[in-house]
Amino acid sequence: MSFNFTILTLFSSLSNHISLTYGLSIESLKWTASAFTIGIFFAFLIGHSKYFEYEPKLGVLVAGLAVSIPQFLIPFIGNFIAITALRIVQGLAMAAIPVFSYQAGTVFSRHRTLAVGIIVSGIFIGGFLGSSLGPELALHIGWRLTFIVFGLVTLILTLTYVALIPDKYLPPKRVTEEENVGFSVWREKFTVIWGFTFFPGLWIVFTLAPLIHFISESIYGVSGTLSSTILESSYIVWSYIPGMALALLKYSGLDIKALFRSVAVTQAILYMISMIGALIILLINNPTVFLALLTILAAVQGTAPTFWSVQTIAYPKQLAHKAGYALGVISNSAALVGPIVTLLISSLGPTNIWLLVIALNIAGAVITLIGMKIRLPIERFSSRAFSTSS
Repeated sequence: MSFNFTILTLFSSLSNHISLTYGLSIESLKWTASAFTIGIFFAFLIGHSKYFEYEPKLGVLVAGLAVSIPQFLIPFIGNFIAITALRIVQGLAMAAIPVFSYQAGTVFSRHRTLAVGIIVSGIFIGGFLGSSLGPELALHIGWRLTFIVFGLVTLILTLTYVALIPDKYLPPKRVTEEENVGFSVWREKFTVIWGFTFFPGLWIVFTLAPLIHFISESIYGVSGTLSSTILESSYIVWSYIPGMALALLKYSGLDIKALFRSVAVTQAILYMISMIGALIILLINNPTVFLALLTILAAVQGTAPTFWSVQTIAYPKQLAHKAGYALGVISNSAALVGPIVTLLISSLGPTNIWLLVIALNIAGAVITLIGMKIRLPIERFSSRAFSTSS
């Protein structure tokens, strides 16, 4: 995960080099930098197909290849449309998330939120490496070779995972129980509602990550590299905080419903913390305050481990992997509209960015609280299975 997202962030960090080499404007590269978020949506869509759903290693392999192969091509293609298309393909990196979150939830069930947090923190460790190590390496070996080096590392790590991870730690390849009891994750109201609880969070996280360079330099006159490093570092820390908090509360000893409620309440609180950070940034237009409050704004990233840990709480184990892709399709629909809408709104005035972030955080908290009131699929599955056996 770390090197997948090192590559996704690297493009934004080296956009000045790319602009000088290919003669593309920085403004056009803003759109290209964010294009991978479109691919994120399609990552879950194809992952939910019969070709990948029960072949988890294939999903991870496709995710790794989708990131590394375009990384080898971009340094030799100067066409704006072609580069943008390759960036969209790189968004398929997220196809691995349901597999990894399933593994975390089943292998480390007592501390699943913390385990998922460690996994998703890899996204922003990658972002940190891309925004700090990437530019430094480019000064010594050039941006083209920097792209290729990170692509090679990602490819090697992907092939290593596929070759070494035992099947016993992967989701089942076939599910017969679903047909036997007529259970479908898509027909569950909970799937739709809980999927949308992460819609606002993803919108914020994956829009700010590639655009923070441009926002900080054009609005606040501060270093894009500095602000990106602060944001990505804060995302890493907030990936761990909810899991650590829930572990201290000994939430693993609760029953399924109480366990879910504790995770959902934590998610709602994280949204409100992030909202407060955005509100203060809006009210106090100061570069120093902006940099400091990026650490609070980043609390929205804590909703990722809470959201993905529910996959193995709310659904039967044999359907959790399938549910992960369904939840991913719904939540990651934000990737289709988020970057475009954010750029359009920000063009009307810089303060609109923070108004949008505030509104999204409030929406995330409200939808999460609504989701808490819905019956969990595992409860419905158990009752249907019991009725069938009777």
